[in-house]
Amino acid sequence: MTRSPEPVWAVILCHDHYALTRSCLNSVLALDPAPDHVLLVDNASSDRTAERARREFPAIEVLELPENRYFAGGVNEGLRRALAGGAGSVLLLNNDLVLERGALGALCASLRENSARAAVSPKIYYFDPPDVIWFAGGLVSRGVGLIRHRGVNVKDEKFPDGPRDVDYVSGAAALLSRDALESIGLLDPSYVMYVEDVDWCARAREAGLVLAYEPRARAWHHVSAASGGGLTPLKAYFRLRSGALFLSRHAPAWQRPLAWLAYGAWTAWLFLRAPFRGEGAAAPALLLGFADFTRILLGARAPARTPASFVRPAPRG
Repeated sequence: MTRSPEPVWAVILCHDHYALTRSCLNSVLALDPAPDHVLLVDNASSDRTAERARREFPAIEVLELPENRYFAGGVNEGLRRALAGGAGSVLLLNNDLVLERGALGALCASLRENSARAAVSPKIYYFDPPDVIWFAGGLVSRGVGLIRHRGVNVKDEKFPDGPRDVDYVSGAAALLSRDALESIGLLDPSYVMYVEDVDWCARAREAGLVLAYEPRARAWHHVSAASGGGLTPLKAYFRLRSGALFLSRHAPAWQRPLAWLAYGAWTAWLFLRAPFRGEGAAAPALLLGFADFTRILLGARAPARTPASFVRPAPRG
């Protein structure tokens, strides 16, 4: 397959979970065509990820950050390094994801098809079960601003599919163009967690660029491996906080009351089902999240909360 004339960098963000990082790196190094340069951004892991990766994968570059800068902050450090290194496009990946061998070639071909494309995402499946879709392009509901994945939880054989333009690509796996990164900037770290990719894509669309989904490129994702399975307090709060920030910046004023009702109904549904799914610890975070969601939509500054405040301390032995 013809290679892109400009270097393709792979930027992989990780925080702990070295076994997953190893699997991701092995899949990236096995890509055909392969990226020209692989950069692992270590978000202050506590399991010696940087040291272990340098020893096991001497061909890659490791950027070790002194503290956890969360998703946007860590990704931005990697993107800055890639742009400074001359990358023509950047394959952005979570460390809990593996790619099919031909995925990068399909993504590069899709990105080259249209000069207005800012980024393209592959079809992403759950790692287990591997034939169930997690992401087949992102949609933002026009009336109420709900952010959702196409095809989520649908078996592949039951989902008629094809390449298309979408509202957003997934930050878990996407090929980003250098021109788009230079024209609209990097991810916004004020989101802290979640929706940074949706915000970046909204800014791209507002600048006249388009986002694409390419199902010929495939990936498998250990969903929520880093943040914990199920609905945790961390996810309950930041999904609402980040959703409100997105709406306050990109939704027209008339849409915000409808969004408040839609997100309120979604929060109530999660709250009511939580005890029956063993997710009762997330209930207070849902209430706090919706309270902050409301404040942000009304024009208040987003509260300065960090993920650390939603993580339970380890029990003393």
